Amino acid sequence: TGIWNWLKDHGEDIQFAYLNRPHIASKYIDYIKENTGMKVIYYGHDLHFLREGREYELTGDPDRHQAAAYWRSVELSLMYKAAVSYYPSYVERDAIRAVDEEIPVKDVVAYVYDHFREDIPEDFAGREGILFVGGFAHPPNADGVLWFVREIYPLICRRMEERQEKIPPFYVVGSRVTEEIRALAQPGNGVVIKGFVSEAELVRLYDAARVVVVPLRYGAGVKGKVVEAMYHGAAIVTTSIGAEGLVGAGDVMAVEDEARAFGEALTELYADPAGCLNLSRRARQYVRRHYSEEAAWNVVKEDFQVTSTE
Repeated sequence: TGIWNWLKDHGEDIQFAYLNRPHIASKYIDYIKENTGMKVIYYGHDLHFLREGREYELTGDPDRHQAAAYWRSVELSLMYKAAVSYYPSYVERDAIRAVDEEIPVKDVVAYVYDHFREDIPEDFAGREGILFVGGFAHPPNADGVLWFVREIYPLICRRMEERQEKIPPFYVVGSRVTEEIRALAQPGNGVVIKGFVSEAELVRLYDAARVVVVPLRYGAGVKGKVVEAMYHGAAIVTTSIGAEGLVGAGDVMAVEDEARAFGEALTELYADPAGCLNLSRRARQYVRRHYSEEAAWNVVKEDFQVTSTE
């Protein structure tokens, strides 16, 4: 509870307040602006009203419609108060400018790497399996895995059987696995629910899997799981939601939205180790170009210019 007095006493010694996420930033922004001289920079992580609105369009759930309206009010209020707002992609930036083009907003990369892997194995012919990575406290991840297992994976299995090829196992990695997700793994069906794994085990899985899937049907903004997969040199199949915010994504991953097209793209890619290697190399180059410290700093450095009072 002492934060308020501390801010008031030290507010003139601090030049920038970097507030994150709407439900947190809304607690502090008015007090900081009224009692300190800090420049407020707001980072929303994703545009809640866009994500909730898309879920409403997909499900028709009236609670999601109400949530979208609520977050629209909260998020726009924060943006009007902040000196500048950041979001992870041009998609959110353009959605905000469609509401009010005068709102100062920038798209900044959400993930920045200070070093890049040089040890990624390139023998995709020796790799096996399809991998999904994502925490299940986030509803779009659960929806995506359910959709993949129920509608896409059976198509892949049938095509592999027709070709007399070995059916690839589907590995599901992520924390907070629900009973519904856990129940997808049945004896002999190829689905392996690994749940939470260590960082070392996650790297091993990325290096062992032939294809990584991100079968998201709704959500908003750049997806961390996609950037992470590119960092690890994965051959990726995703949806337009999964690829959202990544300029030129179609050059570094396969993008399909319909179940059958998704399954066909994955089956063809899985049968083509050379194609997997090509996407892997393109993905690594993409991350180096867009997600380095230098690339990130060039976008935001003007917002952190300090005006001398001497």
